Amino acid sequence: MRSLRRMPRLVALVALAAFAGTSAWADTLADKLTPHVGETIDLVELGTGRRFVRPVLAGVVEKNDAVTGLRLRAEGQKTVTTVSLSGIAKIVADRETVHEADPTGKAFAQLRGRRGRETYDRQAEASAARMKANGVEPWPQLTAEEHAAEVTSLKAFVTEVRQRFPELAVSETHEFLVASDIPPAQFAPFVANLDSMHDFLCELYGMPTGEPLWKGKCLVIAFLNEADYVAFEEGVLKSGMQGTQGVCHQRSDGRVIMVCHRGADPAAFAHMLVHETSHGFNHRWMTPQRLPNWLNEGIAEWVGTRVVKNCDQVPLKEARAAAFMRSKGTLGPGFFTAANIEPMQYGMASGMVRMLISRDARKFAEFVRGIKEGTPVEESLQQSFGGSLDDLVKAYGTAVGVPNLSTTDE
Repeated sequence: MRSLRRMPRLVALVALAAFAGTSAWADTLADKLTPHVGETIDLVELGTGRRFVRPVLAGVVEKNDAVTGLRLRAEGQKTVTTVSLSGIAKIVADRETVHEADPTGKAFAQLRGRRGRETYDRQAEASAARMKANGVEPWPQLTAEEHAAEVTSLKAFVTEVRQRFPELAVSETHEFLVASDIPPAQFAPFVANLDSMHDFLCELYGMPTGEPLWKGKCLVIAFLNEADYVAFEEGVLKSGMQGTQGVCHQRSDGRVIMVCHRGADPAAFAHMLVHETSHGFNHRWMTPQRLPNWLNEGIAEWVGTRVVKNCDQVPLKEARAAAFMRSKGTLGPGFFTAANIEPMQYGMASGMVRMLISRDARKFAEFVRGIKEGTPVEESLQQSFGGSLDDLVKAYGTAVGVPNLSTTDE
């Protein structure tokens, strides 16, 4: 067994051509895979529906001078799995689909995963039709070159920032570009939570993992000290963020930059990282349509508890919110309409989101998807759960022991 990088170029091409039955296909695939041997690629999807997300392409398998399989090391695993090329439906590397099996081919038609892919494609077509009817434009689908250009632009921005903050060190995950002056040994566990958040939301929304969401990558700038965080926000991004630990900047062109400082509580810092970057995910999912603030914050709080399991912030917020509601009998001012809900209302938002997801996660995803497609919030809730916002308040109030919970400010 040899990697493509170590195979003589002519042998690699001949072997791939013998397997594929066409030298043009072999040449293209070899050219696109060769630079990635030993590196992480986006996705290898099998015809059965199994997906290797962010695997390392360890090499190829040869038999009788022909390539018969890929050697993959799944993310987080030490062992290598050999996969037959004939069973691969799709390969994505550097945000580009470099191979996709012919869906009309007889062999591919027998693969179990085809039905799932066709179902997803039908849902995407129906979603696109609803967007068009609502006058909503989806985010543009970027080419591999456009994704690469955005990452290059982000790195150039970080280079400029490092002239003012030279202690920032740059690293990357598959989805995130990270610049931080926090010691790497301290910061590494927190960075791992970022990809976990990304995959968790993909699963919640039914989005195939391993396929592009961000414009290039999401940039995370994490400072050790609060003073540097404030100086960066005020001096570079021209925004006043004193008194906050982090913020997610979501631009209209699709770029997402999340900025924060470590603070004194590691669990709270981990939760904040997930919370803020989830806002960026929701911004980039499907369309630029904004979620109402209560829903956006509720999702961010709930996801944070699922990814960072040792943080008790959200249960404490929900307990304080429940005590407030029992005392006042109300959600407080402008819960469903405010551009930014009050700190006390974060626990209410996460409680409502948690209740809806526990009832039916699939319907919750439909609810959020409808809003991103341009459907008004209450109409989308009615279509997915069969109830109004008043019904939601009544059900939530009953759950927290306030059956007559009101949305008024009184």
